[in-house]
Amino acid sequence: MTNPEIALDAGTIYRMHVHQVARWAARLGGPALDVEDTVHEVFAVACRRLSSFRGESSLSTWLFGITDRVVRHRRRKERWWRWLSGSASATAGRLAADGPDPLRVVEQNQTARDVYRILDRLPEGDRRILILFELEELAAYEVAALLGIKAANARLRRHRARVRFLHIYQREFPTSPANVTSQRCENVSR
Repeated sequence: MTNPEIALDAGTIYRMHVHQVARWAARLGGPALDVEDTVHEVFAVACRRLSSFRGESSLSTWLFGITDRVVRHRRRKERWWRWLSGSASATAGRLAADGPDPLRVVEQNQTARDVYRILDRLPEGDRRILILFELEELAAYEVAALLGIKAANARLRRHRARVRFLHIYQREFPTSPANVTSQRCENVSR
């Protein structure tokens, strides 16, 4: 046990990383994900597996991997529910608006749905890279550390993922001017 983080108990790990895990879950899962339940599940898995954490990576990298797997599982499950029971909006209900300007909230929600609809059509690797770089606004070395790759590789993957995202975006929104793309993505990260 060379990593000093291993000595931390589950409560300390939770307090130190809950906001980071919630942010990752919200970004990876999109607007339809129940973040609170997902965070609970991530820390339940982490607590069960804490004794097997070998310290070969940082605790953040380990938690990101758990978060990524939990979110992917929930997204797969949601796709099955939609397929079995109809549309997700019909079965999931609506979230209450918490902003003072309802029109702005509606626009942001629509933008988030549009962006995540495109992200959902990308391969998981592209989706993950774009979320970490563009929505989480992490630096290349941070993304590289989370994914266990080199920073140059992370930048290359980001470039390729952006090209694929833009290609799908232009097919989905052919009448939108090109500069709207950056404005739409900016609305999602707020």
